[in-house]
Amino acid sequence: MIRDLRIHGSIGGVDYFTFVAGPCTYNSYFYEEEPSRTRFFSRGNEFSITETHLMYRGTGGSFCEYMFGVEKPVKDMAKTDLLNRLIMFGAFLDEREQVVFTNNTEGVETFARLFLQGHAVTNYYFIISSEFGGDYRRRQRQVLKAVGKFLKRTNLLADDRDTELLSNFCSSLNEEKSIIFIFKLVNRANQEYYETYSEMYATQRELSVQDEATLEKIVLKHNIDRYQQERMKIDIMYRHPDNRVVVDEYRDILLKGLTRDTLHASEYARLNRLRTLSIRNNIPVVLFDTLDELLLKGKIIQEIEEQDYLKDVRAILENLFFKDPSLKRHIITEDIVRLVRAKHMAYAQNERGFEQVLLDIGKACDDISRETDDFSIFEELSSIITYFDRYDNVHALLSQLAFMKNIDFREESLRSLIGNKKAFDELDPSLFSSVFVRDLLGNRYITSYGRQKIRLLLKGIDNVQQGEASLKDVTAGLRALNDEERLYHETHAALKERMRSFFPGLELKEVREKIRDDITAELSERGITGRLPEKLFEKVFIDLRKESVYLNQILPSVIQKRDSALREDFLENSGLDRFYLESLEKEYFEEKGLASSILESLREEKEPSKTGGDERI
Repeated sequence: MIRDLRIHGSIGGVDYFTFVAGPCTYNSYFYEEEPSRTRFFSRGNEFSITETHLMYRGTGGSFCEYMFGVEKPVKDMAKTDLLNRLIMFGAFLDEREQVVFTNNTEGVETFARLFLQGHAVTNYYFIISSEFGGDYRRRQRQVLKAVGKFLKRTNLLADDRDTELLSNFCSSLNEEKSIIFIFKLVNRANQEYYETYSEMYATQRELSVQDEATLEKIVLKHNIDRYQQERMKIDIMYRHPDNRVVVDEYRDILLKGLTRDTLHASEYARLNRLRTLSIRNNIPVVLFDTLDELLLKGKIIQEIEEQDYLKDVRAILENLFFKDPSLKRHIITEDIVRLVRAKHMAYAQNERGFEQVLLDIGKACDDISRETDDFSIFEELSSIITYFDRYDNVHALLSQLAFMKNIDFREESLRSLIGNKKAFDELDPSLFSSVFVRDLLGNRYITSYGRQKIRLLLKGIDNVQQGEASLKDVTAGLRALNDEERLYHETHAALKERMRSFFPGLELKEVREKIRDDITAELSERGITGRLPEKLFEKVFIDLRKESVYLNQILPSVIQKRDSALREDFLENSGLDRFYLESLEKEYFEEKGLASSILESLREEKEPSKTGGDERI
């Protein structure tokens, strides 16, 4: 028994193929041909083809392959397995990209619009004849649920396997009594251009002068407009396997950014890398421009102005790892110094671009190693990264001493620090001081004891290197200073509490001596033995007086006059720890019920501006 039929015809500039499957197909009367029209019909469904347009009504829809650059829902762009466009009769997408069905399933489509809005070469329609009655909206939803997933994901269209397409459509619909019509419409002029260009582009990914002349003859013969030519060219170029891998990655990065309306700096860098790769590999830049237009819809990616020091880093590393082996030079001492300084600048500016450059280079090294099976390049990269590890180690140790209390600085830490300093000194005798010491001692938030510990440490390192002190001598000195710091803070807390009651009497030395003895006894109970040194006690007393002057006289004036310069002058010259004073300011504002925005504005006038790591689209 005949289960399906195929009818082939031509009308105007279009070839049409009609595939029919269902019960009693062989003896059903379902089409008629007139001089200027071919009409297919069955139980309330109709599909007519003329020289310039087609008409349809009933249950069904249209589908075609997505051409590269065709407008489509973002959610379809994000799903790589969605290969085809599907439109149901009487349905449309609302503003939320949700399908809305209506009962109006009649329509007319010109071939000019069909091959311009759909696929340039081949488009499909289908109608389903069945014994249903009633609401078209409900029937269309039912059909979409049955065949939608298959039609949007099948690769049978790309492979031109029409018999399997009809068979799989019937299986997906799973309605034994229904008759299925699939209409394949082919634009002969566009097909000739598309197939010719595909053959030419497939081998060299570029066209010769003779190739261009051949294509121009086809264009003139069929009067193919320029826009349609470009659509077909772009689609063919995209489908080349070498191009598609790169372009798809570019698309995925853009889509990821669109979901949060931002692009991270690393994503932006990757987009630029892919464009650079496209130039090297002869991938047309128009493919990336098309994606930008399609996805960004007029939004502009803010270009990241890469700082000069990052450009310097790239220049050094790219010369090492991306040049031909015969031209590759070994890294020199001067280069390592520049890289270490660049890493320090990146840290100081909270700039992630430096790490991104290293990630780029690491990936490039991995690619080269896999291609050449030569891992010597990783040895060169590791020798550079060793200095970055040294930087991180030194920076962590010095920062702990400068900003943290009660740090137990052990001999192994000192030994590591001396070894790293020696390595940096061998590169440049001024490197250690300029990269680590200068900025650290100039940091506004370094504590007074932190500054003392750093200076004591540096002097101790020099003494060790000159053989005038041992590791144990240096760590013992740091431990003593650490103990003094702890004693200072214990005394500060105790004296501050007592000054609330005894402040007038503290002008008298005998009163201060009495309080000093009381605090000594109190600390003794906590395991801190020995009489509180007079010099330390007097320092605490003076510091507390400074705090009192600031909170009771200077800060109220600063607030009243919005005088950030007066505030900054005191913080810079009082000798008190900035972080501690800022905590007192916060307590003052909370106690007085003052708006925190006032304090924030006073601080912001002197705070350096900071920028985030993301770039917005």
